Amino acid sequence: MDHQAKRDAYRDELTHVDERGDVRMVDVSEKAETKRIALAEGSILMHPETQAMVLEDRAKKGDVLACARVAGIMAAKRTSELIPMCHPLMITKAKVEIEPIAAPGESLAEGWASARADGRVGFRVRTTCGVTGVTGIEMEALTAASVACLTIYDMCKAVDRGMEIVDVRLLRKEGGRSGLWERGAAEVGEAPEEAGGEREGISLSGAADAAGAVDEGAVIAASAVGTAPATDAPRPAPASPDAACPVPVVAFVGYQNSGKTTLVEKVIAELTRRGIRVGTIKHHGHAGFDIDVPGKDSWRHAHAGSRHVGIVSAERYAEYADTDSELPLEHMLARYTDVDVVLVEGYKAAGLANIVVARSGVDRMRGASSLELVDDRTLALACNDALAMHIRVDVPTIDINDELAVADAVERYLSR
Repeated sequence: MDHQAKRDAYRDELTHVDERGDVRMVDVSEKAETKRIALAEGSILMHPETQAMVLEDRAKKGDVLACARVAGIMAAKRTSELIPMCHPLMITKAKVEIEPIAAPGESLAEGWASARADGRVGFRVRTTCGVTGVTGIEMEALTAASVACLTIYDMCKAVDRGMEIVDVRLLRKEGGRSGLWERGAAEVGEAPEEAGGEREGISLSGAADAAGAVDEGAVIAASAVGTAPATDAPRPAPASPDAACPVPVVAFVGYQNSGKTTLVEKVIAELTRRGIRVGTIKHHGHAGFDIDVPGKDSWRHAHAGSRHVGIVSAERYAEYADTDSELPLEHMLARYTDVDVVLVEGYKAAGLANIVVARSGVDRMRGASSLELVDDRTLALACNDALAMHIRVDVPTIDINDELAVADAVERYLSR
C-alpha cells in the first residue's frame, strides 16, 4: 500500500517558485477535483464610540456592516486579480459574518463576539468560501475577511483614524491533497498575548491596562525607573521617599474608553522630547492586576508566596507588593524624586490639577456626562471637534488628537 509521506515545512519546496527561483503559477491540471471549504477571520478594533456609531447606523456613508459584507463577497470572487499567482475559481459559496466585539464585563448578547483579552472593542469578521475544483480556496476566504475589515475602516475613518485591523488568519480548510487543517481550539477567537520578551523583570509601559490575567495574590503597588532616551549624562536613580518636596502632578481624568491612555502616551513622548523628565502612575480601579512575566524568576518568587518582590539590574529596578488596602497616592508620589512631573491616569476624586479627557462627552456605561469632571483644578478639556462646538466651559478646549497643545498646557502649569 502506497503511504503518502508526511509533509515537512523545512524540506518542502515552494510551489510558486521554479528551480531557477522564478515565480510561476502552479500547473494544477493533473490534480483531482474535490469539494473544498475555507474559513477565515479578521478583526477591526476601534474606539467604543465608533462601534456604537456603526451599531446605531449613524455613519454618514450609510450601513457600514451591510456594505462590508458585500465588499467581502466581491473580494472573494476577484481574489485572482489581486494575488498574482492565485488561480481564477468558480466559487460555489461565499459568506461573510460580522459580529460586534463585546467590552469586558458586559453580558454576551446573541450575535456578539466574546470580549478580547486586551479589552478593546470593534468588529470580528468571519468568512466562509467554497468551491469544487482542483486548487484550494484559502486565499479567497482570507481576502474576503481583509477587504470587509478595510471597508469598515473606509466608512468610519472620518471619525476614528486610529482603528486597527488585526488577527487576519485562516481558521479551517477542508479538501484537497492535505485534507483537513484546523487551527487549534485554544487559538480560535482569542487575541494573541503580548510577548514578554527575553528581558528578566517587568514591563511597566501601560502594563496595568494591558494585563489580561488577575492573579489571586493581587499586585497592588509598583514602581520603576523606566528606560529614558540615551543621553551623555547619567540618569539619576530615585532618592529615598521625600514627602516634603512633592513633585508636580497632572492627572488625566475621564470615564472608561475616553482615550486617556492613548493621549497620555503621546504627551509623555512629547514632554520627553522637550527635555522634561516624566514619571507616570496609573490608577487601576478593579480588584487586582498582574504585571509580571509568567515563568520569570520574580514571578516564581511571588507565586511561591513572597508578598514583596523586587528586581534590580544596572539600569532599572522594579518592585511590587501585596497590600491589605489601596496604597495612598501620596506614598507613591513621595518616591518620584527623579522626575520633573508625574502624569497620573485616573484618580478623578483626588483633587489634583487635571486635564479632562472626553472624546464624546458621554460615558455610555454610566449615562454620565464627562463634563461633570471639569472643576476649578482643570487645566484644559481634551475632546473632539464636535463636542467642542456645542459646549460652554470655563476652561480651554483642546483637540484630543493634538498632543502638542496638551503638552503645552502641562508645561504652562509647570512654569507657574
